Amino acid sequence: MLSVTYFYRAPRKTGLSIEGIFQMVSACLKGKIEIKEFYCDGAMSRMQNVKMAGKAASEINHITGDVNFLALGLKGRKNIITMHDFGHYENLKKQSWIRFVSFKLFWFQLPLRHVDIVTVVSNFTRKKLIDYLGYPEERIRVIHDPVKPVFRPSPKTELNKTPRILQIGTGPHKNLKNLIEAVKNTDVHLDIVAYPNENELAALKASNVSYTIHNNLTDEQIFERYQDCDVLFFASFHEGFGMPIIEAQSVGRPVVTSNLGAMKEVAGDSALLVNPDKPEEIKDAIFKLLTNSELYKEMVTRGTKNIIPFRHDVIAQQYLDVYNELSKMEKRK
Repeated sequence: MLSVTYFYRAPRKTGLSIEGIFQMVSACLKGKIEIKEFYCDGAMSRMQNVKMAGKAASEINHITGDVNFLALGLKGRKNIITMHDFGHYENLKKQSWIRFVSFKLFWFQLPLRHVDIVTVVSNFTRKKLIDYLGYPEERIRVIHDPVKPVFRPSPKTELNKTPRILQIGTGPHKNLKNLIEAVKNTDVHLDIVAYPNENELAALKASNVSYTIHNNLTDEQIFERYQDCDVLFFASFHEGFGMPIIEAQSVGRPVVTSNLGAMKEVAGDSALLVNPDKPEEIKDAIFKLLTNSELYKEMVTRGTKNIIPFRHDVIAQQYLDVYNELSKMEKRK
């Protein structure tokens, strides 16, 4: 039986998307492969973790994300890295050239020398991998992120008296600022799952819109937020994938998202696409859904069809195919 070790970043209380994805994948593959797990030790240096990673290696080694440097300890093995996005890469390039060059070398260029296949979560990320790093196209596989089974259908019979708009995540690229601008002085409620910064909190208080803020939620609690909402707003400026789009559609809620990058790729024609820089477009899309019941139903139906390729069993099989492909390759020197 093929042996696969999954390599994870150090355990954390929040931001568990990567771990959740691959624990779901590995659960689907139990009995088909021998599964091992390696977690970085936050008390150790990166070089110490690199040495420990070498001792945990199996026939196939899958670095799941955010710990690319571990590939340095897996030289001569059969290795896969999953890359989720290039957000930090792009931001650092604008902020500090010296730090950017160092980051590019130690996070991408050197580790990728010891990697046989890179999986990416979208064609959007695939293109950046080729453009930014010149990685060989024939060694890239696009495998989307799977939606967790906890995000199950929960049909909505009627909208809330005060419509609830759900926002998942904050940070400048998540575009909470323009959502607030779009709905200020309207009769909606913003349900925010994240940590708004001081400027965002000030804008919320001045918006004349009711809101609630949640954080440290379990998957089941996030599912409840999807159940309670009427519309998901997820019009970020950039994303490597855009999992909330698929989660909301799995529950049966329509989505307003960006008309660019991975979000457009993931949503296709199953969501209302807007220019994330234009609050007036955001407002128009949200209120079209809230006031046009036929459009609302149509987008829910389209979303239900859109999620089929993102089922966890489908994605797990795609990873198994890559593991089997790699097992037949000759070891890279």
